[in-house]
Amino acid sequence: MKSKTSLILSTSVLLFASTLSHAFAGDEEAARLKKLFSSYLTDTKGVVDVKADGDGYVVRLDFNPLAAQSGGTVKITPVEFKMASQSDGKWQVVQDQALTLTMDLKEQGAVDEKIGSIKISGIFDEKLNYFSKLTGEATDISLVQKMNDPNSGAVDISATVKSVQIDQTGTPSANGGVDVVSKYTIGNLVENINTAGKPESGMPPMNLVINAAGGNYDLDAKGFKSKPFLDGLAFFIAHQTKELVSKDQATLKTTLKDAVPVWENMLVNAKLNTVTVASQYGQFGVDTVEVVVDVNGITKDGKLREKIAFNGFNVPAALVPPWATKLVPKNVSFDFTISGFDLASPAQMILDQLDLSKEPPLPEGFEQVLMPAFMPKGTVDVTLNPTSIDNETYNVKIEGSLAAGPAALPTGKAKISAKGVDEIMKIIQEAPPEAGLQQGAALVVVAKGMAKAEADGSLTWNIEASPDGKVLVNGIDPTKLK
Repeated sequence: MKSKTSLILSTSVLLFASTLSHAFAGDEEAARLKKLFSSYLTDTKGVVDVKADGDGYVVRLDFNPLAAQSGGTVKITPVEFKMASQSDGKWQVVQDQALTLTMDLKEQGAVDEKIGSIKISGIFDEKLNYFSKLTGEATDISLVQKMNDPNSGAVDISATVKSVQIDQTGTPSANGGVDVVSKYTIGNLVENINTAGKPESGMPPMNLVINAAGGNYDLDAKGFKSKPFLDGLAFFIAHQTKELVSKDQATLKTTLKDAVPVWENMLVNAKLNTVTVASQYGQFGVDTVEVVVDVNGITKDGKLREKIAFNGFNVPAALVPPWATKLVPKNVSFDFTISGFDLASPAQMILDQLDLSKEPPLPEGFEQVLMPAFMPKGTVDVTLNPTSIDNETYNVKIEGSLAAGPAALPTGKAKISAKGVDEIMKIIQEAPPEAGLQQGAALVVVAKGMAKAEADGSLTWNIEASPDGKVLVNGIDPTKLK
């Protein structure tokens, strides 16, 4: 549902992708601009309207006729903004309005989304096909969503965001695209999730209230192919059915090939502060939630890194027996990278072989040819970057790397270091019998026996997996222990 609003916003700030001549405000230029916007949004009557206004133009984009054509029950506030020609192929763009989106999905549910105020000001640069500078703020954002899920029953979601501020720049990149740096500042966020549940299926009702004091979302995209991306957006707006896409698939393939790699690299850093989750089991909380995503585009040098960290984690006291409180983690960080794969070659192969007029659209057994192109070495490299879990009792750190693929056993090395093992052992030994931790205590004893003691008091385990399937821990084969 949020993608509909994203479409509105992206269209209002991006649909300037063809070269715009230096213009004077007048009916003739307004007609030319209307034709330009219509080339992206189809020439359906009532969708695009451009009028001269002083030394600029008022543009109105109404998506409701397109929604009516698709058969959906959708109502969207028309997007309005003013644009005025600047020097050297630049246009000043200003938007100041409220936005609403409602969708009636019949038996599947409904959506009602509102933005009380959205104010955007920026300079669109023809040479970039993007904004060289964009600032703005959206306030009083709300979402009400009702769904009927076959697994969890009726689901009601409501959310509010006090404000979202954006500060964005765009500069030319070496590949002819644009380097985009965006910084979003997010105000207080509240979300309510209520599910009716299906007791007969073992799915109980759930009631959650999520609250975050605010946060930030920073995006750094290198080499974004803005013009081909907009051309692709225009294609799918003009071809809203499978039949239309199939008839014009030659244009689609050309458009998609031009868009590759879409971007060279995209780095996202997101953070939420003071997050609480109230539930029927009590209130969970975390001081900060941090997420990092670092991903290359559709390139031969494939890479995906993801990190998620919870700092200052706490759980309701009622869920943890007194003897186990010192085992509950306070901080958790998980960080991994997958690399050594190729996305560009398979993408090219798919576009060359794709035929949407056939079923299936790709030749039978095509995946057998695709896999070697995706994994030219026969494996991908998986790196576990420094990952940790700790509290006032213990500190465990893990890092390592391995090569894994469908035709061979995983091989690689990892290192685990831990402090507080004796404290953990003592807690497990003193746990009541009904906790069932006796076997866990035995495993800790075995692990401690294979560990290497370090000068700082920590224990380490160096793990190595060899091509013959053997796994050694500090040079010891665990399968030979008695």
